[in-house]
Amino acid sequence: MGFSPVDGGRARAEWAPQVRQDGRRFIVTGANRGIGYATAAGLAALGALVVLTGHEGSAAFAEAMDQLVLDTGCARDALSYMPLDLRSHDSVREFAAAWAERPPAERALHGLVNNAGIAGAPGLSPDGFELCFQINYLSMFLLTRLLLPHLEAAVDAEGARVPARIVCVSSSAHLFTLGLPTDEKYLRASGGGFFSLRYGESKLCVNSFVRQLGVRLRAEGRAADIEAFAVHPGSTASGFWHSFPAWAQRCIASVAQDPARGARTSLFCATEPGLESGAYYADCARAAPSFWLNSAAAADLLWRKSCAWTGVSPVALFRQQEGQPRT
Repeated sequence: MGFSPVDGGRARAEWAPQVRQDGRRFIVTGANRGIGYATAAGLAALGALVVLTGHEGSAAFAEAMDQLVLDTGCARDALSYMPLDLRSHDSVREFAAAWAERPPAERALHGLVNNAGIAGAPGLSPDGFELCFQINYLSMFLLTRLLLPHLEAAVDAEGARVPARIVCVSSSAHLFTLGLPTDEKYLRASGGGFFSLRYGESKLCVNSFVRQLGVRLRAEGRAADIEAFAVHPGSTASGFWHSFPAWAQRCIASVAQDPARGARTSLFCATEPGLESGAYYADCARAAPSFWLNSAAAADLLWRKSCAWTGVSPVALFRQQEGQPRT
């Protein structure tokens, strides 16, 4: 997944993942195809334990995991699948509840890659929100908040402390918006379909969440334990474009990068030491986010409303539920 009207000719940093992730457990959403699959493959090749999630069903993910074994040489028992449908907050809560019931040794989470998303579709989610806003942002917000208590730092082979990583796939489309959307009536109205303004707005919200999360982790003294990043993957030939006509998909495929390259910045932020938590990355380097993120008041309003809509505490990051979400 990715979008940029201007990045097609930019030089890409020639970075390749090298830091081993042996024994570290990662969740990757939307991991059975495209950038999500390539991200899971990169982590598995580094020795990570990878939990693939999505709504397409166990058969699709069994096929994906079999292919991952062939592509990476990882052990089959290093891979697992859990169902998750980001169209539904109930599905997100069921996923988090199932995770909390895992044996303690399998509950510790060292990385969460929020990869899944859509380019746009008309209609509303079962929770009554515009689909881009719910899938790309609000369910991602809820999933991350509910899993925060399970994210913990690990120790590498040299005995150094390695913080847990949260990677949220954004897009350069967040630069082309009219500001953070917070009007509930607007957010509960159907969007205009593929690449309407709603897509960029949802990704602007992703960037705001990552920045706010970084600030709040530092305020709670947990910055050394958990780090968060927003990433732009770049224009990538994948199922992301499936709503385009076939001829347009062929044109895009002829100029866009492949999913392996599209996954590089996600892998960079998931594995590379010494990065700045709360920041936005593209081409495996710090990038300048939208100026709309400079309004602390707008970001705080979005945070508080998102907490109300999803039923989590606006103050205590590691208190999972504050009550029922407001509908």
